[in-house]
Amino acid sequence: MTAAKKISHSNPDNWQEGISVVVPTFRRPEGIQIALQSLASQTVSGRPTEIIVADNDPEGGAKDAVEKIAKSSPIEIIYVHVPDPGVSNARNGALEHVRGRFIIFLDDDMEALPGWIDSLVKTSIEYKAAIVFGPAVAQMPNPDDPKNPYLEPYFSRLAKTDHEGLIQETLGTGGCLLDTSICSFPTPPFDTSLNEVGGEDDLLFDYLIQNGAKVAWSPKAKAWEHVPAKRATDSYIWKRNFAFGQGPVHIAAEHGLKGLPHILRYTVTGSIQLLLFAPIFGLLKMAGRPSYVKYLAKTARGLGKVFWWDGFSPKLYGAATLKTKTPTIESQPSPESRVDRH
Repeated sequence: MTAAKKISHSNPDNWQEGISVVVPTFRRPEGIQIALQSLASQTVSGRPTEIIVADNDPEGGAKDAVEKIAKSSPIEIIYVHVPDPGVSNARNGALEHVRGRFIIFLDDDMEALPGWIDSLVKTSIEYKAAIVFGPAVAQMPNPDDPKNPYLEPYFSRLAKTDHEGLIQETLGTGGCLLDTSICSFPTPPFDTSLNEVGGEDDLLFDYLIQNGAKVAWSPKAKAWEHVPAKRATDSYIWKRNFAFGQGPVHIAAEHGLKGLPHILRYTVTGSIQLLLFAPIFGLLKMAGRPSYVKYLAKTARGLGKVFWWDGFSPKLYGAATLKTKTPTIESQPSPESRVDRH
């Protein structure tokens, strides 16, 4: 990553304390409407607020729906077309248009609950935290699926504490606030080499923390994560958790020789996880026990730590997704962070 820079604001007199909510979207018409309606109903205390939608569909498919909602929204909604597909491209493209001090991210398969914006901002100010996360709770597509208790943890994003305050962990970009008055971004903020594989948010968070940023948890800033049926599958759980396993090793590699001991530690840990969890996964799967999902994910994470280099990274976003022509293709900005938490 290149030298840090401050986000510049086009109207600093009015926006130096403002809020910019960024919503990247890619061919998910129903999702973007739910996300925007949940934002338009937010009550914001005394700060200029805008919503920036970064449409990453080369055809600009979200424009009509966004402009329709914008007409009746009490919060200004700005449509930005970012035609070059990629999870990093979408977010970077939106950041070029932000005016606010506080930048908040919501994915296009999320729904912000009342008080979401205010809670994130208040927590950031209270703890002088440059990075703030709020809980995202999975809403599964089939409420009767016996695998739901085992699937939900892989789509929800929850801190290890129920209390507001500073934390040591980082979660995904969706449901995250960044205070640009107390942190500087690399250029570009999200690494474009990860457009198709994800993990760009982990690298940004690592960069900010290495440069002194504090991280906080805001339990009242709650959002729903609406999980599409295409994601509630063994195949998706395997791919995403393989990428989760790769995540911390990629970050260690970014630190060069200093990261080598961490790479070795992660590789050894992954090998042990693979040996422990793969047999359990196989036995539970053959027995038809829904809990096999938990060990499928753990096996994939272990394998990801062992085969962590880029050639093995699954391509789930960006240009790779254009091979699928369905209009309800998965949203590119992933709701999950790739860093392995276990």
